Amino acid sequence: MRSKVWSVGLAALFLAGCAANRAAVNGNPENPYPPKGGAKVGDIYHLPTGLPISEEGLMDMLSGARLVCVGETHDNLNDQRVELTVVRELYRRFPGKVAVGMEMFRKPQQAVLDRWVRGELTELEFLKASKWYETWGYDFGAYRDLLLFAKENRIDVIALNPSMELQETVRRTGLDNIPEDLRRKLPGSGEVDPWQREVLRAVFGGHAGHGGGDESFDSFLRIQLLWEETMARNVVDYLKSPRGEGKRMVTVTGGWHVKYGFGLPKKVIRRLPMAYAILLPEEISTPEQKEGRLMQVDLPEVPLLPANFAWYVPYNSIEEKRVRMGIRMEEKEGRLLVESVAPGSPAEKAGIERGDELLALDGQPVRETVDVFFRVGEKREGDTGQVTVRRGGEEKILDLTFFKMPKPKGH
Repeated sequence: MRSKVWSVGLAALFLAGCAANRAAVNGNPENPYPPKGGAKVGDIYHLPTGLPISEEGLMDMLSGARLVCVGETHDNLNDQRVELTVVRELYRRFPGKVAVGMEMFRKPQQAVLDRWVRGELTELEFLKASKWYETWGYDFGAYRDLLLFAKENRIDVIALNPSMELQETVRRTGLDNIPEDLRRKLPGSGEVDPWQREVLRAVFGGHAGHGGGDESFDSFLRIQLLWEETMARNVVDYLKSPRGEGKRMVTVTGGWHVKYGFGLPKKVIRRLPMAYAILLPEEISTPEQKEGRLMQVDLPEVPLLPANFAWYVPYNSIEEKRVRMGIRMEEKEGRLLVESVAPGSPAEKAGIERGDELLALDGQPVRETVDVFFRVGEKREGDTGQVTVRRGGEEKILDLTFFKMPKPKGH
């Protein structure tokens, strides 16, 4: 009897102790092991254990995944540097067995990407053929090194997003009234993850100007899910194809497409179970850097880890590095015209005027806005150049000196 009483008493004490411990432990379910003393630039943490790891250790762990999802902030150059590091180091371990999937490209651009990887296009030809500035809009310089690495090593780059035609039709008509030819291009969809729905509702509310009505939110959610289901289908179709056989893929998307795992990762796994890992570059920046960039979002408390790994990086925008002419342009009737000139800009100092027709930059013809973006993108602070314009039927060659200046509103 004494033994049984002791056992019961011990069990009660053990259970009481467990209950006491549960009551005493507090923390953030997204980050149950916050770095002691705070994280520093360059730190990498394995979030499920809270352990700091080296870059080499990170790559050793990522090597066990067939799908590595990197979720970026689009305007932070250090996020793109993390992506290049992951692709480069995985390629070093698995030469010829790595592919990259990019949100920045739409399915109809796949042939252009293939030509780029085969070395058939110059950078300017690629920008034009892919309609980079119309489709994505962010500065190409942020992704140049990654795409050049893919080209140099013949790494397949896979377009993940749906066609603009399909996206706009779904946005306008919903899913029930899509023409049959487009309906065949719709990806299969699973049940909407409840946590994703609530997080996206909060994100939607954080967008400036959104009223948050149910109808508007449903449209927003529909497009988000179309993107992710299409991305997931394209990932799986590639990995199951002869081109993708035996390969692993690194996906490059915005952070909200992979954070918590209920976006792209879950939609991939539903189609093809595989080992995966989520890596989030986490920004360490000043309040001044964050101001005006990051939405104020009141997120619900999600009982999920946001990622497998967090890599702490500083904030550096390509906007801080690039120089500008300081003009707005319009393509009109086969001519490239100056629509406006920013006060105090290199263009104003050179004497460029509204209504001038742009003919050449450094002797190279410019016929489209992308020609100017590309040529100016090669310039650095203090570089000079010559712009040829036609004004009143007369051609003029004007001298430019490039310097950094704020991005004009509306650009």
